[in-house]
Amino acid sequence: GTGCGALISTMIGVSAPHSRHKPFEDAIQYGELLLLVDVPKARVEEIEALVNTHHSDADIEGTEPTIPAFP
Repeated sequence: GTGCGALISTMIGVSAPHSRHKPFEDAIQYGELLLLVDVPKARVEEIEALVNTHHSDADIEGTEPTIPAFP
């Protein structure tokens, strides 16, 4: 029972769309890449600068507030 429940829950979780991806769905459909990066807040500017150095055409959308993994 436990194994079956875990399998079914995993299948449902994988197939459900993620709310953070919603604003980017059209760009993804057109073949653009979406990169979500989880970095310490103190390093955000450094990482953005690195991305801009190597991929000047990248659109950096900003940061999100800290959200606990298990609210």
